[in-house]
Amino acid sequence: MDIKPFRGLRYAAGAGALASLIAPPYDVIDAAERQRLAAQSPYNIVRVDLPDDGYSQAAARLNHWIAAGVLERETCPAFYAYRQTYRGAGGEVLVRWGLMGMVRLAAYGEGVVYPHERTLAKPREDRLQLLRATRTHLSPVFGLHFGATRSLDDLLASVCSGPPAMAVDDRDGVEHRMWVLTDPDVLAAVQAALTPARIVIADGHHRYETALAFRDEERARRGLVPGAAATGAASSGDDAGWNYVLMVLVDLGSRGLTVLPTHRILRAVDGLAGDELVRRLATAFALEPVELAGRAPAAALSASLAALGPDPGFAVYTGAGRGWVARLTDRDGWQKATADKPDAWRALDVTVLHGLALPLGAGLDAAAQGSGVYLAYTRDAAEAVAAVDRGEGLAAFLVRPTPPEAVRDIALAGHAMPQKSTYFYPKLLTGLVMAQLDTPVGL
Repeated sequence: MDIKPFRGLRYAAGAGALASLIAPPYDVIDAAERQRLAAQSPYNIVRVDLPDDGYSQAAARLNHWIAAGVLERETCPAFYAYRQTYRGAGGEVLVRWGLMGMVRLAAYGEGVVYPHERTLAKPREDRLQLLRATRTHLSPVFGLHFGATRSLDDLLASVCSGPPAMAVDDRDGVEHRMWVLTDPDVLAAVQAALTPARIVIADGHHRYETALAFRDEERARRGLVPGAAATGAASSGDDAGWNYVLMVLVDLGSRGLTVLPTHRILRAVDGLAGDELVRRLATAFALEPVELAGRAPAAALSASLAALGPDPGFAVYTGAGRGWVARLTDRDGWQKATADKPDAWRALDVTVLHGLALPLGAGLDAAAQGSGVYLAYTRDAAEAVAAVDRGEGLAAFLVRPTPPEAVRDIALAGHAMPQKSTYFYPKLLTGLVMAQLDTPVGL
């Protein structure tokens, strides 16, 4: 890994309260949330990162903010230590440390950066249009690193004893704190620790692939050749900002790393009723009824699902207080059908659900599942159950969270998981630090 400090672009003290300026990642913001964020301040980052008046206007707005002193560049290159403090599912206080820097872009096949899910053309094109216009990384990619020579959690905690440069709490009660690291010894220690490490993208696949495309466009536009310096050909612009991507790196083994499950709501399927869905599922799964009378259905189903242990499975709810936990029984059939997949992929609830249960029970192939017509998603198990009771779905499928180690192992094996197999929590904020790409990185 090649990670460099950079002169970050961030809000000046006079721009207003930081809480009124930042935003969640663009892809979790709906129309109502965008309107709420934009109303908080004329300088809220959502006005650039998710513009409602075109990419050129977003770029003009960003440039105006810089010219007016709303945004300022760091006086010297820095790494940024990012600490998030939040409550876990059991109410315990968790702390997640991240390191923000500029990571040299590498194609997926180069053995440095690995994806864990596939991307879609439309959001890639949207982000590329915005990047062409602004020439700025507005929000960081979230990367999980492994193979470092020392714990970044411990290193960052040891050098961040003073007050943070940025402090804000989000609407979920997560405390976001960021320190600016400029001490040469600290910068060198971070780089040395991360040099042998590799990265699995947690969130931001579209932005990472957009950054790769933008880099290639810049090289072509300038007639540059990758790695050409050693041959005497045109320079590849190695230290140019567009050769890098803004990234927050979190240790895959961090004590504060949380992955939440994303549950599925099966919408109406022509000619299919709940009873028939259950009958079909019973041909490949052992269905154990869960007693829901007098109990909160989502909590009862989740508790029974947790008792499955290492076996892949899921809980299914079809309304009217009827729910089951499904345990895979046709192991030989599943093994044969997924012989080209790694064991870590085969053992996940979401892959069994999408690869076997939905095709078998609802007749949904991969294209139908990815169409957005038949499936809705929610992190809230109670909301998934309630949607079925309201008649907004034929069934709810509850799954367990994907272990971070499985994300790594599947990515290293060159495979992808179904969409929305992971929900890394908490999300990184947009607007704390940005990176302009027409300036060099490093010291």
